[in-house]
Amino acid sequence: MSQAEANSQARQKTAALIREYYDAFNAGNYDGMLNRMVEDVIHDVNQGERRIGREKFRAFNARMAHHYEEQLSSVTVMVNIDGTRAAAEFNVDGKYVQSETGLPPA
Repeated sequence: MSQAEANSQARQKTAALIREYYDAFNAGNYDGMLNRMVEDVIHDVNQGERRIGREKFRAFNARMAHHYEEQLSSVTVMVNIDGTRAAAEFNVDGKYVQSETGLPPA
């Protein structure tokens, strides 16, 4: 197998992983999201502190699911040539359904 073919396969595998993650999000399958992460995942969010580890990510998802109903649309996945780095761009559509401490009423 040539390096170009290996890179292409790695890119495809990485892109599939990222798409599976966002498909799991849209299905409300938080365990499916977690199953695609390493144990020491680092999660940086816009509105809060850095979280390290799957259990902290699980707790974050539980809180978000309690307060919001969200779906992602127009998901675009971008992967570098050797499949070692990826990014996704998407739109978030949703509702604020349960008031959260420190935020306006739902």
